[in-house]
Amino acid sequence: MSADKSPADPAPARGTTATPFLIALVVAVLVIGGIIGWNAIRPDPLSDEAKVQRTIGQYYGALNKGRYSDLVANTCAKDRAAADFPKEAGFVDARKAAVEKDGEAKLDEKDVKDLTVTGDAATAQLTVRYEKAGERTEQAKFVREDGTWKKCS
Repeated sequence: MSADKSPADPAPARGTTATPFLIALVVAVLVIGGIIGWNAIRPDPLSDEAKVQRTIGQYYGALNKGRYSDLVANTCAKDRAAADFPKEAGFVDARKAAVEKDGEAKLDEKDVKDLTVTGDAATAQLTVRYEKAGERTEQAKFVREDGTWKKCS
């Protein structure tokens, strides 16, 4: 037997260690946590004027398309509690009758004028065009409730 090789010399270790996997896991958790945290705390990039514009589109879109849940979501609590606020049961039929009488309503961005936001209140002059009844201009009011803009009378 040669002196260079001894039966007691083990072969080099080729096992794996968990350290690289644990480091990768920690990095992934930190990155994902950072992304979720940033999205939770960053401010909404839209201005109040843009948020009111969005509410106008959603409110009148709900009326035009007969989407009762969107109408409710974009109407202030005071108006929803009013006796004359439409009930869901008759909403579709009332919408059909209004469309038969006046025609479909159209409201574009250019039809929103003099949009003014003061604190938690906003106003805008809206020109709604009806297929049969022509134009109607109204001074619309909006309020911020729980951080969301709502149309309100």
